[in-house]
Amino acid sequence: MQKLFQRIGQRIEKSPIKVLLISIIVFAILITGVVSVRMATGNETLLMTDNEVYKSNYAMEDSFGGDSIIVLFEGDEEKLLEQNNLQKMWNVEQRLKYEDNIFGIMSPASIVHQITDRQSVEIKKQILTISEGLNEMSGKLIEIGTELNKKDVKDPKEIEEKLNNLSNITSVFSKLIEGQNNLSEGATQLSGGLTNIADGLKGVSAQLQALGNELSANPKINIKLNMIAENIYKSSEGLATMAEKTSKIKMGSENTSTALSNISTQLSKETQSMKEGVTGGLNPDDLKMMADGFITMGENLGKLSEGLETFHRKSEMMIPYFPANQEELDNILYDDGTLRSMFSDVIVDGNHSIMMIKLQGNLEDKYKDEIYSKVSIALEKEDFDDISYIISGKPVLDSSLRAEMKTNMKYMVVSAVVLMFIILMFVFNVRWRVLSLGVIFVSVIATLGFMGHMGVPMTMVSMAVFPILIGLGIDYSIQFQNRYEEEKSAKTTLTQIGTAVGIAVLATVLGFISLYASPVPMIKDFGKMLTIGVIISFIGSIFLLMPVLTSRDLFDEKSKKKLKVASDKPTLLDRLLEFNTKVVTKFSIFIIVLAMVISYFGIVADQKVGVETDIETFMPQDMEALDNIHYLRDIIGSTNQLAIFIEGDIITEANLSWMKDTVELIEKKYGDKIVDIKSIDNLVYKMTDSNELSIDEYKDIINDLPKAQSKMFLNEKMDKSVILMNIKHMSTEELKDFVNGLNKDLKNSPVKVSITGKSVLDVEMVKGLTTGRVKMTLIGLALVFVALLLIYRNIVKAFIPVFPIILIVGMSGGIMYLLDLKYTPITATLGALVLGMGTEMTIMLLERYLEERNSGKEKLDAMLITVKMIGKATVASGLTTVGGFSVLMFSKFVILKDFGLMTVINISLALMSTFVILPAVIMLFDGLIVDKKVKKIATNKLADLK
Repeated sequence: MQKLFQRIGQRIEKSPIKVLLISIIVFAILITGVVSVRMATGNETLLMTDNEVYKSNYAMEDSFGGDSIIVLFEGDEEKLLEQNNLQKMWNVEQRLKYEDNIFGIMSPASIVHQITDRQSVEIKKQILTISEGLNEMSGKLIEIGTELNKKDVKDPKEIEEKLNNLSNITSVFSKLIEGQNNLSEGATQLSGGLTNIADGLKGVSAQLQALGNELSANPKINIKLNMIAENIYKSSEGLATMAEKTSKIKMGSENTSTALSNISTQLSKETQSMKEGVTGGLNPDDLKMMADGFITMGENLGKLSEGLETFHRKSEMMIPYFPANQEELDNILYDDGTLRSMFSDVIVDGNHSIMMIKLQGNLEDKYKDEIYSKVSIALEKEDFDDISYIISGKPVLDSSLRAEMKTNMKYMVVSAVVLMFIILMFVFNVRWRVLSLGVIFVSVIATLGFMGHMGVPMTMVSMAVFPILIGLGIDYSIQFQNRYEEEKSAKTTLTQIGTAVGIAVLATVLGFISLYASPVPMIKDFGKMLTIGVIISFIGSIFLLMPVLTSRDLFDEKSKKKLKVASDKPTLLDRLLEFNTKVVTKFSIFIIVLAMVISYFGIVADQKVGVETDIETFMPQDMEALDNIHYLRDIIGSTNQLAIFIEGDIITEANLSWMKDTVELIEKKYGDKIVDIKSIDNLVYKMTDSNELSIDEYKDIINDLPKAQSKMFLNEKMDKSVILMNIKHMSTEELKDFVNGLNKDLKNSPVKVSITGKSVLDVEMVKGLTTGRVKMTLIGLALVFVALLLIYRNIVKAFIPVFPIILIVGMSGGIMYLLDLKYTPITATLGALVLGMGTEMTIMLLERYLEERNSGKEKLDAMLITVKMIGKATVASGLTTVGGFSVLMFSKFVILKDFGLMTVINISLALMSTFVILPAVIMLFDGLIVDKKVKKIATNKLADLK
């Protein structure tokens, strides 16, 4: 490896400008990927896609949609349900109805429209039935009239009996009148009213047909029957009115009801008159007049039938409408002054109603943002002036969160660069001291671009990558620049410390690779970005920094002399480090034992540190979207949903009974945890007064339900269903116990069930964090130790750089306990991060110590020279790293504040341990890590001096 770095150094010294230009081109290509970086807050950041919980949630969302954008309308009770405002809500839905990424919309306006839609469907269906019935009646009457013209008069007694039957037809007209009155009362009775009309007219046809076969002529009968025919024709005026405009159904039904009343009254009177006429006998002329009357009435009914058939063929005029006046709207909303139960899901109380815009399942974040934007625009265009609204829900919160992440990330990067610039100006006393900062800044942007090319998203956790990389990556540049100013040669610098820095980078990368062991995707992505970022920063330190320094000195021959004089003068930091080294080497055993004791108590205390995974507590607490979702939760009771996803033959007596019993069990057992629970049963039984339905009746009602409602609970094939529970906001442990309890209750279900939803994903993420935290740290330690063992081929030498970091990891848990902090998705990575960052410093010091010892220096002198020569660079890099992380403490994201605080503490401890614990350990085990020949040379030199 040393030869490789030597060749790279030679190439840089030979052609620094050429190497620099090539490096700039490569980094520029990487940086172009920045535009492709996306912010992610979805389910894929919480669980791996092969996780069973994730798969069941994916399948559920694929069938029944994903999260909902919720619009909460607020205002006075009389204003909230005004026709004007509901019309505006309907207009909003109309603007959004062609959006492919919207699964369904539910609001007071959409339910009103669904009712009118059902009216139009039922009217068109019944119109054809009535038309066919009238056509049949027309044909029979014409046939009767024709027959009467041909036949002799029959026994008057038989005719009288038929007239008695005709008297009974008034009961049929009573049904027709009742049906029309029901039709005027509201849409829920529409089907029954129209069915009664059709059945009644068929009854009239049958009775008149029987009468015509037996009736003998009478002078008065013809006139009376024609009057009846005329009144029947008048009854069609109500249907004609409906054809003009469906919003006039009430007027049309009233006209029809009035006409039918007239028919019934006159039929009753005229039947009695005809009976009296029959007793006097019928002559052939009367019979002919009566026959002609039948024919005329039949022809008139035929024309009415043709008109209805034409109306049905052009039924596009019967499009669903929205009520145009308050009276008609109130008839739909209320039943005897009480709000109909079907509106209970969207009208919260007298002052609040909601519009739920359910998105298609498993949508990418960019599509959610697009829908949120379009919903906002649609609402703004309607200009609600007497009621207010807020747009909320998880998609809105996530969208606002992504925007905050971008702003926060820019703030952190700029702040970290400024702070590090100040630190370097005061601590790193070399020429062009801020050059390292410029190089690492370019490297960090290149890392971001590389992630864009690779499709790795930014999450709340990976936002912390940039301060880490700036703080950690600058260490490599500082070490190279510091050694270059000492050697004044890129070749010598890379030959001397290239391998040491390479080993440190390897150890750091291995520490970060341990993050891949986490079952939480956003932790894995965090590990990816750190790993790639460290490697790019290392490459940038060689191929950007070293050519620049070499080019500088080619054009400034005086620089070597100037800097050599400056570097020989001890600084205050040099004197402090020298004093510290002498003290710790003198009390090495005491320091090591004390550190181990403190670390032990820290490990014990770590077991008492809790885990916080409530994502809402991680966010900036002053976010408007967060305030809105809290307010929404206070009004409607819940914004958290849990689902029981059911797969199988849903619509069977056994399975429906199980579903009903399950809902009742959950309501009874977990009433303190759920706000409400809904299934397909709720929708079905809202549409009927019956408590018991047959399977066929159940299916008929499902088919009659508006698709916008039914598809949220049952798919078209009826082999998948979902029971939705709106649950109260619970702590992670409470939620975990609730889900476990439900799993036990559903263990013996007759169909395949799985409990899923966003809340269950959160529980699974908690499980991943609590079980994966210690595992990640142990894997990282093992990887670093094995790698160092393979490199050094000495177990003690491999253990020494890792030992101080183990102690710090132990202390870290104790500090978190004392500060009353909880582990979060990002603080759970502290062990791996401290390992990755801390070993870099310890390896650099150990490598320089071995270099000095291999040159024949006695161990104390070697340690003093080591601390002096790399101390300045290590302190500078350590303080800049601390400075970078301290920026996180001022982040609006609570999750980053706690992480920033703990990282500042841990890196400070790692820096201290590098100059306190590590020198003591090295001095104690010097005999086991230095070759005998080296020790003999050093001993002889010491003897010669004496």
